[in-house]
Amino acid sequence: MALFTPTAFWGGSSSTPFDPTNIPNLAGWYDASDTTSYVKSGTTITGINSQGTYGDSLGVIGSSNPVAGTQQNSLDTLYFNGSTAFENSNTDPLVSSNGLHFAVGVFYPQNVSATNDSVWSVDSTYDYAVSAQDASRWFGELDLGNGVGSSGTIGPFSNSNREDQWIIVSVGFTKVQSSNFILVLLNASAGVQWSATYLTNLSRTQKLRIMANRNGNKKQSGRFGELILYDGDWGTGSGIPAAYTYRYQAEGYLAWKWGLQGNLPATHPYKNSAP
Repeated sequence: MALFTPTAFWGGSSSTPFDPTNIPNLAGWYDASDTTSYVKSGTTITGINSQGTYGDSLGVIGSSNPVAGTQQNSLDTLYFNGSTAFENSNTDPLVSSNGLHFAVGVFYPQNVSATNDSVWSVDSTYDYAVSAQDASRWFGELDLGNGVGSSGTIGPFSNSNREDQWIIVSVGFTKVQSSNFILVLLNASAGVQWSATYLTNLSRTQKLRIMANRNGNKKQSGRFGELILYDGDWGTGSGIPAAYTYRYQAEGYLAWKWGLQGNLPATHPYKNSAP
């Protein structure tokens, strides 16, 4: 399947705009704006294919199916009603052999009904989920499994309810910078509680779920835009900004593609122009 990269949102005259393949170690890429990636039975959406060869195809779990949602920045989205989610029936190598991983996604959470409603999760012995944190509102929390971090949770990483709005969520697990730590950011900004020490490597292979928690029994209502995952580090070396080079690029790519550049902080290197 050909990679789908909308170009209408990019400024300038370049015929080869930035896309997630420009960052090394791309391990998973799912894009709701590419309607050709939807797996269908008739008109019913029963799954989504990855972009190119970056990840396995995901199927639907639950008692219903996602449907085409309201567009964002003239791009198609998928709507999940809280009783359905995408799941990989197998496992994918989403983490490097030495425990490196980062991911950035665009979501619109709605109608939170449990603290562990999750916009995405990876499920294995050592894993994580990006969850609501509150039983009726979405403040955001990173739930960590089996001693992965110095705390079992990181969050809340927002001090206000993020339901009914588009958000960019970034997570990273590093063991090659000056210290071993886990990072989680909302709209590329440090939140109320946003880091912990990285103690035990994530499992290399993980079962990915989109709009569901790690065992799939709590499903998040809302809209899904795009999720990219890397089995490598989020930067190119020590010191800022080098240590965050790839994270910045992924955040900038998604922000400008989905019309969310206003969500980025003023200090972000791609606040005023796309990568």
